[in-house]
Amino acid sequence: MTYLEMLIDSLNRSRERFLRMLDGVTVEQANAFPVAESSPQVKSLTWLTWHTARELDLQTADLAGLDSVWKQQNFASRFDFQLEENEDGWNHSLEQAEKITANDLDSLIAYLNAATDFAVSYLESLDEKSLDDIIDDSWTPAVTRGVRMVSIIDDAIMHSGQAIYARRLLGLKD
Repeated sequence: MTYLEMLIDSLNRSRERFLRMLDGVTVEQANAFPVAESSPQVKSLTWLTWHTARELDLQTADLAGLDSVWKQQNFASRFDFQLEENEDGWNHSLEQAEKITANDLDSLIAYLNAATDFAVSYLESLDEKSLDDIIDDSWTPAVTRGVRMVSIIDDAIMHSGQAIYARRLLGLKD
């Protein structure tokens, strides 16, 4: 297995975890914040899924020099919330995060799949050597394409685990 294949496999595992986590969940359950009063940093299943897709989408688009799939496929029209062009929810307060709700899980899953497919397609377009390209020299050490992809995928993996935890807090089985 190559390094690129490992990155793709890790990304697909995150997606599979989200899809399992959303299986059998109602829209109301997905939009619920399970412990908002005591732990406002624990977000809803919807927010975690959307934020993960958004991070994959925006950061991959930046690396690829393309428009995001959110823009390309007009995902904004499928959701009621208003976002800035590059808003990803990274620093959302509870009040901001509560505005990220889905009317249906099909649209949420479609965005997660589109963003994941976009990232996988981007990875498949690379060769191993391009992972060493420096893409951000404002850090010490400078950030390579491979390091950025590991960071993006690590974030997706972390949030898929948080979504499983949030599901359990709602009293739902895995």
